[in-house]
Amino acid sequence: MEKLLKKLVEAPSISGFEDNIRDLMKKELKGHVSSIKVDKVGNLIAQKGKGSPRIMISAHMDELGLMVKFIDKDGSIKFETVGGWDERILPARKVVVYGSKGPVTGVIGTKPVHLQEKDDKKRPIDKKELSIDVGTDSDKETERLGIQVGDFITNHGELSRMAGSKVTGHGLDDRVGCLELIEVMKSVKKFKGTLYAVGTVQEEMGLIGVRGSMYGINPDVMLSLDTTYAKSSEMKPGEVNAELGKGPVVEIKDAMSFMNPRIKNWVLKTAKAKGIKLQYDVSSGGAQDSSVGAITREGIASGAVSTPTRYLHTPVEVADMSDVKNVVVLVSEMIKNAGKYF
Repeated sequence: MEKLLKKLVEAPSISGFEDNIRDLMKKELKGHVSSIKVDKVGNLIAQKGKGSPRIMISAHMDELGLMVKFIDKDGSIKFETVGGWDERILPARKVVVYGSKGPVTGVIGTKPVHLQEKDDKKRPIDKKELSIDVGTDSDKETERLGIQVGDFITNHGELSRMAGSKVTGHGLDDRVGCLELIEVMKSVKKFKGTLYAVGTVQEEMGLIGVRGSMYGINPDVMLSLDTTYAKSSEMKPGEVNAELGKGPVVEIKDAMSFMNPRIKNWVLKTAKAKGIKLQYDVSSGGAQDSSVGAITREGIASGAVSTPTRYLHTPVEVADMSDVKNVVVLVSEMIKNAGKYF
């Protein structure tokens, strides 16, 4: 699974530009589903089985990124953020600009510390003050690289192994969920009903893609596979419950919704039967695809099973592959017994 996760992480795909990861997911799912299609807004929809219950699982294909806003006369690039960035972490990082002639490495430069005034060191830098340097000296030179306004920009980097079964990289939110979705579709062969696996677009821009796909499929139950906060050393006690390596997270409440009680019962009983330890999250921040289930059509029973991940929405997210594997086992078993609950 780690090899596939590496491919997913390193497929350049931010919100609104999900083509690369969608093509990779189509390739991986081929032969394991009965049909694959792409809807009008770009969601990937794979189906297997027939009849009731109609089960939908989703994972969003997009990640945070940047977009070319303006090319200055000196060749530097002004940019706009795409998704929920912590703008304090933008300075002094490598990025990749995807223009018409291929990827171009750039850096978000900052003034050397030697030249900063005392007050400069105390305040966060506004993104409007930042520019991307791609090594050119004029706007014409930058344009000759194939770069123009509207091109998308990703973090620079790859998936790396850490101690034990932990990995780090940008976009684990939600490449981890995409991996889990693929592995579930590969592992589930005999079940009652119809199973839809949906790779959604533009989740980071406000849960955009899932709304249309959920409306069109009209499932009896919808489950999203996403990432959620995990404890790290800089957090205060009680701020976050979940820890890496201690199992899937049941998303009881987020900023927009509550987990449907029937979904919660389904998750808890299946986990107990399989001997899988669960963690629980009650949060006032963040949301995932399942958060709009209750307001889709006449209301769709929905909830999220998430993978704990440190440093969300940064280029150094950290997850534990043992949690990923347990999510796959849990959700696969849930699909097999869904007929008992829906």
